[in-house]
Amino acid sequence: MKGIINKGIQELVETKFGVEAWLKIKELANCEEPFFAASENYPDEMTIALVKAAAEVSGLSPEEVQVEFGKYWVPNTGRKAYPTFFQIAGTTPREFLINMNRVHDIATRTAVGAAPPKFSYEELPDGKLIMRYHSKRKLCSVLRGLIMGVGILYQKELEVVEKCCMFQGADYCEMEISFDA
Repeated sequence: MKGIINKGIQELVETKFGVEAWLKIKELANCEEPFFAASENYPDEMTIALVKAAAEVSGLSPEEVQVEFGKYWVPNTGRKAYPTFFQIAGTTPREFLINMNRVHDIATRTAVGAAPPKFSYEELPDGKLIMRYHSKRKLCSVLRGLIMGVGILYQKELEVVEKCCMFQGADYCEMEISFDA
């Protein structure tokens, strides 16, 4: 996992729960990293341990921590770390989401060992968007939060309904997004 993800977890925790909570989370996760370099690769197991420890410290479930991370990451960590990508992603929440393959491809073009997710889409007649998430990491709850974070970024309320999930045996997670919730 790229360091920018772990850095985002740290920023979320420190913002919502304080530095002491972050130090406790690092201790519980046996994380001895003094800081996370945004473009460095870190073991996925480290990120999972940080999420589990954040759940324990915050009282949230690991899935809730992942959703909160996504909601926070887009308008905060991601926007600050990748301003150019955010400019090319689009001018509306729909454009931003539809451009996720392009953004991930550009962002990881020179990143050795990167394993970005892939997305497929379907536009529904009622204006909703079906977004299918394909990833061996199965971070479906993070995706749900990231979609909500896009809404926060654009100051639009998005409704996200999970239609199927890899954790229930599907080949992908499918989110139905309403843009005028």
